[in-house]
Amino acid sequence: MYDVVVVGQGLSGLLSAIWAGEQGKKVALVSKGTGKLLQSTGFMDFYGKKPATEMTKEAVDKFKQLMTKLNLPYLGDFGSKVSVVTGSGYLKETILYPETVVPVPDSGRVLVVGFTEIADFQPAFVKGNLERERPELVVDTLTVSLEQKSLRTMTQLDAARLLDKKENRAKVLKQIKAQMQKRNLGQPELYIFPASLGIENWRTVLQEFSVELGAPVTEAPGMPPNAPAVRLFESLRKAAIRMGTRFYSDTEVIGSHVEENLVRSLKIQTSNHTTEIIGRTYIIAAGGVLGGGHVMTAQGLKDTVLGLETDAYGQYSVCPENVLLVGASRGTKELHCGITGGVSAIQSSYESVLSLTK
Repeated sequence: MYDVVVVGQGLSGLLSAIWAGEQGKKVALVSKGTGKLLQSTGFMDFYGKKPATEMTKEAVDKFKQLMTKLNLPYLGDFGSKVSVVTGSGYLKETILYPETVVPVPDSGRVLVVGFTEIADFQPAFVKGNLERERPELVVDTLTVSLEQKSLRTMTQLDAARLLDKKENRAKVLKQIKAQMQKRNLGQPELYIFPASLGIENWRTVLQEFSVELGAPVTEAPGMPPNAPAVRLFESLRKAAIRMGTRFYSDTEVIGSHVEENLVRSLKIQTSNHTTEIIGRTYIIAAGGVLGGGHVMTAQGLKDTVLGLETDAYGQYSVCPENVLLVGASRGTKELHCGITGGVSAIQSSYESVLSLTK
């Protein structure tokens, strides 16, 4: 028997597993896929429909402490938003962001750097949108080559893995310096790259690029997979494993045994095996509609995890006493369109795990 069974391995599920493990709980995590975290930007944006509270601050501080411990620090403060650039050149406001991201200045000069092998990051397109967003900015562009051949279209994640290697970084830096000198480009205050500043060695990439280029560098996340999201997912998953979490990967919940308003067990299925998993507390972090925890039917939202009746907002009509809902599993009444992520996911995970001590 497990003390806690978590369903889902997005941001909410992984944080819940880690924080329950820190309390000494025996934790299992059941997931059908990799979770929607890998399809995100890695930024922490949303509060949901409820206003921020002191609990929000506690949860954000707890998250930042965890990420510092995992050597993947997050910057920012729950009480204020900053503007960061996306892979399309548009700005978005965010609350927490990784160290590989720098807020965009209101004025000055920036240089957008693209790679010839990466089709979904076009410096000229970024420049046009960014100039409309920040009219006081002078935006220059250039494109360099990773000098790598591939039989398929390369992604920004491919570029990030290539830049983990010192020899590839040296080639890229040499080309940037040569083009800047040839075109007599002024020294920018910020370099904007696609989301590609390394995976395992991101800190080294960040330091080398900023030192060699003489100014801060930032990633501009666009279409997934984005390196910041991959770094976050891998760091959290490894942390959960180190805490002793037992992962049931590629596993679907196909039923539950509910008795006297308590979930007694879950019936789970892999590709070739069906079994039961028993826990004292169940944390549902299945991601709502986007994560597959809810499906939309002609009668409204339907729960796919416990198979229990829900109301029009996707909330359980009668929630079992030993079930905790986090993230988008809390339904659309608390979250915009049932979409969660970011600060609202952090807070709901923190609140749920705190209740385990009561």
